[in-house]
Amino acid sequence: MPTAGHGLRPELKLRDLVFIQVLLVVGLNWTGFAAKQGSTQVSLWLLAIVLFYVPLAAVVMKLSRAMPVEGGAYQWVKEGISPFAGYMAGWCLTVFIVSFYASAGSVFANGIAYAVGPAGSWMTASKPFALALTALACLITYVINVRGLHLAKWLSGAGSILTIATFLAMLYLLARAWATAMPSVRGSLSLAWPGFSILTLNVFTKMALGALAGFDGSAIFSEECRKPENDVARSVLIAAPSIALMYILGTGALLAYVPPAKVDLAAPVSQMLQAGFGATGLGKTLTAVAVGTFNIGYIAAMVICIGMVARLPMVAGWDGLLPGWWSTLHPRLRTPYKAIGAVTATLMFLGCLSLWGAGNQEAVQVALAAGTGLVCIMYMLLFATPLFGFRSRLQRPAGLGIRLGALAALLVSFVSLIFEIVPLGDVASPAVFALKVAGTILAASALGAYLYWRGSRPVRNLVASSAAGGKPRSNE
Repeated sequence: MPTAGHGLRPELKLRDLVFIQVLLVVGLNWTGFAAKQGSTQVSLWLLAIVLFYVPLAAVVMKLSRAMPVEGGAYQWVKEGISPFAGYMAGWCLTVFIVSFYASAGSVFANGIAYAVGPAGSWMTASKPFALALTALACLITYVINVRGLHLAKWLSGAGSILTIATFLAMLYLLARAWATAMPSVRGSLSLAWPGFSILTLNVFTKMALGALAGFDGSAIFSEECRKPENDVARSVLIAAPSIALMYILGTGALLAYVPPAKVDLAAPVSQMLQAGFGATGLGKTLTAVAVGTFNIGYIAAMVICIGMVARLPMVAGWDGLLPGWWSTLHPRLRTPYKAIGAVTATLMFLGCLSLWGAGNQEAVQVALAAGTGLVCIMYMLLFATPLFGFRSRLQRPAGLGIRLGALAALLVSFVSLIFEIVPLGDVASPAVFALKVAGTILAASALGAYLYWRGSRPVRNLVASSAAGGKPRSNE
């Protein structure tokens, strides 16, 4: 159905989409994870860029031009493979986003405690404080999304600019380290090749799927863009090189000041700024600024991501797979306010559950690993679309380069799915951890399949009735 038929407002310009790309893809805290690899970080980043990042960008550019419709990957996979595959792609992404941001209160509490210092140590253990921050984040997310993308895009722009400003501070420290010939700076941007090991492969897949994924997200807003057939692809083309440089140089800056063994994975950027500028005076002020910058960027990403996945049940409602109220638009603001409210309420509920088990780091690892595993399934479906989808070869992206890239990225996604059952942190039992993660992924997938089967019954009944020439059967 065309945009005018849905009543959505085209709010996003090319500039807005570029900012959204930066916000969705860049997470400077991933530099801490990559820094654990030491002098081989550049090679691993380049490998992840070639085998996953560039293929994802190419596939998104190709499909967004061919099918500039609301729903992005949901619609592409639905048209290319099957309605069920498209539904599962949307379901997997939604479950991941909601479960990921369920820990928002704890993330904010830890960051604030880091900035305050010893006096704020109580914040990390206070469930009421974290719950209050979660509720505040959910309220902000709901209000801004209901108001519409004309407001959310300004927040995403501010978050992106602050992310870039943080990177520029890291880049300045890297340049200063080179200028003063610090001994550690040479290895920070080395092209040393990593030795093959299960741990290295595990880290590589998490860098690819964790840090470099997300280019497909902005396409979900296609019918809310001014020129979706061109601007989504252009935003990817503009943002991709800068994002790659930010990750590689940001990790190099971190390694110039912090040894790999001492990298704080919870707050690597704040740690690096503190090491570069000092722990007192200006350094302490810059650490606090970095935490504030991170929190603004985090809430901006949360607003965009929740607004993004709220569009998926809206599109499923258009397809008759969910009750029509999921697709109801606000009479004045023209936003899917009921879907936004349902997704935000689910986020708040899961946030409460996560705080109920606060302190159980293994439970947090299980949730994140299972959520990332579901994203791996979504990307496997996405990359399978140009490889095996579409009945007509004329519809299928014919470029050999795109298809080879999609094959490489599909294999990376599959290997990453396998490695999600392997814990990176300490757990009581790796075997039990693997069973928990695999069981959660299977249970979530089974629930999605059941909801699709239940939602598609009216459509199946209508088709069967039309074929038989009778009345539609009841859905009860």
